[in-house]
Amino acid sequence: MSEMELKRLFKIIENHEKRICALEGKKEIKRTSGVKTWYRSGSTSEKLVQLIKEEFFDITRNIKEIISELKTKDYHLKAPDLTLPLRKIVRRGLLKRTKKRTDGSTSKIWLYVAVRK
Repeated sequence: MSEMELKRLFKIIENHEKRICALEGKKEIKRTSGVKTWYRSGSTSEKLVQLIKEEFFDITRNIKEIISELKTKDYHLKAPDLTLPLRKIVRRGLLKRTKKRTDGSTSKIWLYVAVRK
């Protein structure tokens, strides 16, 4: 098969996948620079995943600290805006929710720390 035929077949398969997802009521997985991701480009989840990659969550962080860090990047969010994205990230195993601080003391509020494998 020539390269042109392969590109044409790939496009047909991609269109079929989109239609099947629409029929099944599933959200299509977005691609970011050729890599499949479970979050939308520009979403709050993407911003939080970026903080994980930047090792911001290497020590335990509370919601106020997360909001502060996002403000330094010019993302102005409120605590309720972070609730669902943080829950999804915890369920995916990227972050862990805990009440133990890095120094070993206990907090009254939930803290988030990266899960390192």
